[in-house]
Amino acid sequence: MIGYLSTSMVDNSLLSTNKPRVVFWAYKTAFKLASGVPISAGQGLGVIFGGLAYLMSQKKRRIVRNNLKPVFGESGNFSELVVLKAFNSYARFWFESFKLGSMTRQEVQAKGREEDLELLYGAIKEGRGAIAVAAHLGNWDFGAAWFDDSRAKANAVVEALEPPELFRWFVDFRLKFGLTAIAHNDNPMPKLVAAIRRNEVIALVSDRALDAATAEVDFFSQRVKLPMGPAILALRTNAPLIPIACYMEPKGGHLTKVLPEIQIGERKGLREDAQRLTQEIAWALEELIKFAPEQWHVFSPIFGSTSKLP
Repeated sequence: MIGYLSTSMVDNSLLSTNKPRVVFWAYKTAFKLASGVPISAGQGLGVIFGGLAYLMSQKKRRIVRNNLKPVFGESGNFSELVVLKAFNSYARFWFESFKLGSMTRQEVQAKGREEDLELLYGAIKEGRGAIAVAAHLGNWDFGAAWFDDSRAKANAVVEALEPPELFRWFVDFRLKFGLTAIAHNDNPMPKLVAAIRRNEVIALVSDRALDAATAEVDFFSQRVKLPMGPAILALRTNAPLIPIACYMEPKGGHLTKVLPEIQIGERKGLREDAQRLTQEIAWALEELIKFAPEQWHVFSPIFGSTSKLP
């Protein structure tokens, strides 16, 4: 598992269907409808449609509740309101991602700000390439669109979809903002290494493991398996691992926040080093998620089969 951006922009479990072409036209219709609505309306739409989704899905409420409780630990600050806000946030994310299809780069730039993004641009200036590790947090699609591709070319591993027309449509959509999509089922590692060698940025969503190449780590005081792909890529290329998130703010605003580089450190062996770095990534993702827990969009179980650390 490399760790990848969801091309569908929502968990597959939220949009399961045996009719891919129906999904294709549903997405195109949603993009068209969103084009006539200002992005500042996303917060209000999120409350409406997120609230409806919250009421309609007891199973998803339970999953989100179980995923978010460990974020708050023993603080006692967790409440059901956090779960509702997560649904609201996710609905806003969905609207905004549709809305991006009709926005110009200037319009996108006007709705964003950053903290410490120079840490990432600096790595590119030094010729090191960069691996941007993220969670399903905030609006990663907006963050990719907001990124200044005149300073660094960006790539992302994305989930392949059926029908092929839908996948190509999303690839073209991301190319509009300078983001090159790499299909996760098309042997992506050589393409990622080549991109790093070209001094480009690789964006990898790394808070869920969907196949065997994983490391068991401590994540919010739980033992979970996370993808080792980002760590292995860093070890192979010496590219810096840079934690990043794009949070949604009021009135259609967004904050791209970057944490300091995760140091590769002394090398002992590929498996041991990858395990150690994946743990460092997990701790960095914890910090990013704690900044806005209600924007952690995890509608599939993260901790369901894990046991609490002693």
